Order: sequence, then C-alpha cells, then structure tokens
Amino acid sequence: MSIQELLTRQGLRPNKKLGQHFLIDQALLERELACAELRHGDVVLEIGPGIGNLTALLAAQAGKVIAIERDPQFRGCLGALQQEYPGLEVLWGDALEADLPPFDKAVANLPYQVALPLIFRLLERRFERAVLMVQRDLARRLGAKVGESGYGRLSIAVGRRAEVELLEEVPRQAFYPPPEVESALVRLERTRPRFSVPDEEFFRVVLEAFFSHRQEPLAQAALAIRDRELPPPLLAKTLARLPEKLRRKPVCRITPAEFGDLTWALWKSRSG
Repeated sequence: MSIQELLTRQGLRPNKKLGQHFLIDQALLERELACAELRHGDVVLEIGPGIGNLTALLAAQAGKVIAIERDPQFRGCLGALQQEYPGLEVLWGDALEADLPPFDKAVANLPYQVALPLIFRLLERRFERAVLMVQRDLARRLGAKVGESGYGRLSIAVGRRAEVELLEEVPRQAFYPPPEVESALVRLERTRPRFSVPDEEFFRVVLEAFFSHRQEPLAQAALAIRDRELPPPLLAKTLARLPEKLRRKPVCRITPAEFGDLTWALWKSRSG
C-alpha cells in the first residue's frame, strides 16, 4: 500500500502548518536506517514519526524507540505499531518543549521550520549519533568550513560539539506531499566540545554580531557592531589586545577556535 493510499484509507491529511511531508522513497528510508548503524541495545529517539514508516524500521532493529509526536491524528498508526513492536514508546507533545529522554542515537525526518532549534536541543544531550533529514540549505550551513559561503555562526556552534557530514541530497519527489525546498540527509557524531566558551548565550551573541559583517576584517566589523551586550568601549578595549594578524582577518576566515578565544577575551574584558 502506498503512503497516499494509507493516508486516504485512514482519513489522514498532511498538516502544512506542522511541516508534514512524508518520505515515500523506501530505498532512502533504508539508507537512512543503515547510516544510523543501530545495535540491538540502542535507545533511539525519533522526532515527528507521523505515519510511522521510519518508526517501523527503527523498531525492528533497535532495543527501544522513543517517538515524540504532537499531532493526535497519528494515534491510530502509531498505536498499531506499538502492538507490533513492544519496544516502541510514543510520547505525545511538542519536542521543543517536552523533556527529552536519554537516548543513544536520534534518527528523524525533522519538520523543517523547527529543525534548527531541535538540533540545538539534541546537542544539549549526550548521545552517540544523529541521522537527520533537514532542508538542504540548512544541511550545507551545518557542515560549512572556514571560508565557504555557508560558514557562519551555525556551523561554528554545531561544529564545536559534533562532526557534521552531509550524506546525500534528496529531491522533493521523495516526499508526499513534495516540500517547496530540496532536502538533505546529515549525520552528526557527538563529540566533546572542541574548545571552551565562558557562556553559551554570550558566545551566540558574539557570533551573531560579527557574522552580520562577515566580509569585513575583524577590526572593521567591530566598529559596525551595535549590540548592547558588546558596547563600543568593550570591543575597542578587547580588539586592542588581539594580535594584528587576527584583527585584519575577514570574519568569514576566522576559525571556530579563534572565535572561542575572542569570546573569552571579550568576556574577561567585560568582567574586568
């Protein structure tokens, strides 16, 4: 039975407001599963299981699957899967607000409009690997390296805590209904933070402020920043202490570790 037939038979309608686009390419679903390299003892987190076509594959291989779904129209589909797979637990609610349970791996086709905050929520937890379907542009930004067009605060913040790999790009026709954007499958391997920062929120402020002037040399960018967390006297005091080579480097060429050092320097100047 096709996904379209299943939806029609059960009276289900994809909710555009919730970003519901169901992956209908079975070979791609199986590749997504293979990329997760599940072991029988793994606890797997899935966000937005919907009709459960990926959920069934996960439940057949993992020791336990915890699926978080906010749309009650899928109670019938997921309830039937729970009868078939005792290791499947369904939590009803919004994954942006619910307490995330402990998990080893996350495998999910994320709702695109909330994919980024969900990824940051995942990175707050300890896990081994995440295999995620996201919007293609987001996937490229997640894995962008220094100097590349997509390199910015997102690739730095995520790359500080995970190895990011773009596994494959996915056409719109792989979904029903087709989304308006292209998609991509990414894998995140959780790591220890590559460098320390004094405060996560302050680090975000620093990245956002400087990348608003990404093509400018660091010193020039600092002159253009208008953020109450980074007042001109603080920026001037801190920049004066930095090496000339770093002050002349364009923002888009500054490495993640250098941004960590810059954040510490600003933090200490603010505190001192």
